Amino acid sequence: MQMEHNTRPADVTNVVGGQANHNAIMSALQAIQNTQAKQGQDVEALAGRVRQMEDFGYVEPDEEFDGEYPEGSQVVSEDSPGPSLMPSAKRQASDSRFSAMAKRCKVQEVADEKIDDILAENVTDLFRNGMNDEQYLELTKDENTARPENCEGLTVVRTNQLIWNVISPSAQTADKKLQFVEKSVVKAATILVKTVDKAARAESSSSSSDLGGYIDSCNDVLALLGHANRQINLARRDFLRPELMTQYLHLCSPSVPYTSFLFGDDVSKAAKDIEECSKVGNKLHFGRGRGSFRARGTRGSGARGTYRGRRGFARGRGYSRPAAKNYKGASSSTQGQN
Repeated sequence: MQMEHNTRPADVTNVVGGQANHNAIMSALQAIQNTQAKQGQDVEALAGRVRQMEDFGYVEPDEEFDGEYPEGSQVVSEDSPGPSLMPSAKRQASDSRFSAMAKRCKVQEVADEKIDDILAENVTDLFRNGMNDEQYLELTKDENTARPENCEGLTVVRTNQLIWNVISPSAQTADKKLQFVEKSVVKAATILVKTVDKAARAESSSSSSDLGGYIDSCNDVLALLGHANRQINLARRDFLRPELMTQYLHLCSPSVPYTSFLFGDDVSKAAKDIEECSKVGNKLHFGRGRGSFRARGTRGSGARGTYRGRRGFARGRGYSRPAAKNYKGASSSTQGQN
């Protein structure tokens, strides 16, 4: 009986402690449940804001807004809590800003008012695809497109025979290709010159002055064609530079005028003048070991005078080489091409 009386307070204590633990656990679970519910409400509210922004749409900086918002939409400003723009919207704004910068910096071609559509189509086709060979050959024949008698500039500039005979076959082929390009420019200028001449005569014989503007425009075209012809001939000289000896490179200078021949009418006289200037230069530089005595008497590194000059204009080629065929469209000449 004594033992039973001693154990009862301990049982009561255990029961009370178990109940307290149970209450603490239930309180913790209830707090967790409340926290989860609150987080779910926050997520749902955020999702609602995102849906509102998607329904409302985003206006690009360069687009005009009509001032009307969709019904039920919420205006989100910079002062409102939360992000004012989503990452995708920010990216779109950035891309639009950079696109505008590219448009400002990009060089845009200046175009005039439109012309007849069929004419524009034909011009584009001709400048992209050209003519067929038969039409080209027929149009560029001398009997069909002969130059005016007093217009000597409307001829294809030929390479001097003295130069032609000493350059390499590959250089001859390249030069002939450029001559054919020049032929197209010359024939186009020939047709235009005759047209301008007829228009000028018609203007002078009539009281109407409507043709004046057209004639001026044609003169501008002639100026461009003449400039293109000069650029072609200077390019031909540049391509022949590697074929010539160093002391004759002055013949390729733009300051040396060309006539109906690429290096002038008398290339032999021009070469002799260059040799005389070279001799004078050797005398002035005698103290450097490049004088006329060494140039005439030795074949070493100092012999850069008369001895090399006797071998011709080209590097390692003399005059004994057989004459090559030249531009077929030009007539033969003692100074010109065969």
